[in-house]
Amino acid sequence: MRIDAVYRNGLFWTGDPQRPAAASVAVHQGRIIAIDDLEGINAEREIDLGGARIVPGLHDAHHHLAFTGLRLSTVDVRPSRAATLEEVYAALERRAKELPQDAWVLASGYDQTFFGGQHPTAEDIDRAVGGRPCMLEHVSGHMVVASTRAFELAGYAGREGYPDIDGGRVFRDAHGRAQGLLQETAMAPIRNIAGSFTDADIARHLKLGSDQALAYGLTSITEPGVIVDGKMSGGVAMHHYLAAVADEVLKPRMTVMPFHSALHPIGAGPAGWQTLDWGIRTGFGDERLRIGPVKILSDGSLIGRSAAVHECYCGEPDNFGVLQLPPNELREAIVSYHRAGWTVATHAIGDRAIDHVLDAVEHAQRELPRTVRHRIEHFAIATNEQVHRCASLGVIPVPQGVFISDFGDGILDSIGPERSAGTYRMRSLLDAGMVVPGSTDSPVSDANPLVSIHDLVNRVTSAGREFGFHERVTVEEALTAYTYGSAYAIGAEAERGRIAVGQLADFAVLSDDILNVDPAGIRDLRVTATVVGGELVYERSDVHK
Repeated sequence: MRIDAVYRNGLFWTGDPQRPAAASVAVHQGRIIAIDDLEGINAEREIDLGGARIVPGLHDAHHHLAFTGLRLSTVDVRPSRAATLEEVYAALERRAKELPQDAWVLASGYDQTFFGGQHPTAEDIDRAVGGRPCMLEHVSGHMVVASTRAFELAGYAGREGYPDIDGGRVFRDAHGRAQGLLQETAMAPIRNIAGSFTDADIARHLKLGSDQALAYGLTSITEPGVIVDGKMSGGVAMHHYLAAVADEVLKPRMTVMPFHSALHPIGAGPAGWQTLDWGIRTGFGDERLRIGPVKILSDGSLIGRSAAVHECYCGEPDNFGVLQLPPNELREAIVSYHRAGWTVATHAIGDRAIDHVLDAVEHAQRELPRTVRHRIEHFAIATNEQVHRCASLGVIPVPQGVFISDFGDGILDSIGPERSAGTYRMRSLLDAGMVVPGSTDSPVSDANPLVSIHDLVNRVTSAGREFGFHERVTVEEALTAYTYGSAYAIGAEAERGRIAVGQLADFAVLSDDILNVDPAGIRDLRVTATVVGGELVYERSDVHK
């Protein structure tokens, strides 16, 4: 039998309990057709893996690919690049000097936790960028700080008269003038004018995100939020993804979630629900690009102290976060989509928001029982009762392990050690019988899945503080989350997530044996090659050096 390729001499961790290890894999037409028993098989290509550790293609279950590409093209002011506010302003000044006088200066990644809780201000940004329009995005993506010129272009000269917007917050001075910091829905007027990109810009962002993903061994990505018709200024629409796949710019397999706010209502079907034109819903598409759950935002961010919580944030007795949708509207939306056949993925970080989502799902299942894998994106601050309730409802939690090292110290300071012990849980979710995916929320955190796996196993903050030690998992459990777990979360476990006959031939080659290195060194491993559909799509340039 003549086939496409054989990959030999590998130390495969298959993720398949029936056959956990292998040395050789035969691939034909993008799928695995044989493992180890290759007698009688001839291949067009023979690839010697040199005894390297191989794992199934890694799958990030919550990764904003286009947003990641955008951030890769803007000024990077994450703490690793700008450790003080002065360094942030200096980075803005350098970029401004490279641009025309009226050009926007776009930057992202600042974290006030590293600045003693102090945010940048419009006045200081004005001085740095020489009066240009500027939008500086918080690392969470849930806040921005804008320059005075940006407010003027939005119709609010001198930052006067900027409106309060339901579900958001405008930080003001003693005279009621906007200081520059905008949170959640209050960002919209600035975002809508700062984020106008051409199709060519978006194609470039998708390529940047795709290239980075392949270098990290990511063969599948679930994109948690795209628009449909391009009306949201600067948003990435379905047609951009279709074009990127057709042009072979986009290599990882994509499952994309349309935003709840971007869907078109149509007349057919139960009153009140929305769907894409022609009645398309979750599951439409193919192995390269398919429609996933509908995405709903219910609250804000934890590091931005806007996640909806039952108990106030430390030092802020009046701050219980924000709800982006009133509970009754959230329930109506989830019930309507459930009734219409959609899977629903709801962003809920705070325990108050999680309660509202679980209430809505329970109501939907009571009204129309059906087998469906609804999701809660982040599921951050969760009580034991919420964990068991989530499991009993069949809801999939989607936590981010990498937040432990990136933001754990800030979280401990924001909500205290007791509540932090129940934040971004993993062990208790698995013990409750749930299949849990792995994700980074890139670009909120860097997309490297090996760092996230490291954090799930070690659970230590960047300052060396223990963060929910009782929630640690084994390396194999963390790998399973990033492979089978993420495939299960989109109903694709029959075709991806393991190295098994009949599965898509997606896998990643690692620089060392992740199952046997010191767990503290997992974050230092590298992906040396990535295979999608049996094709070598990435090889690290210094792999033989």
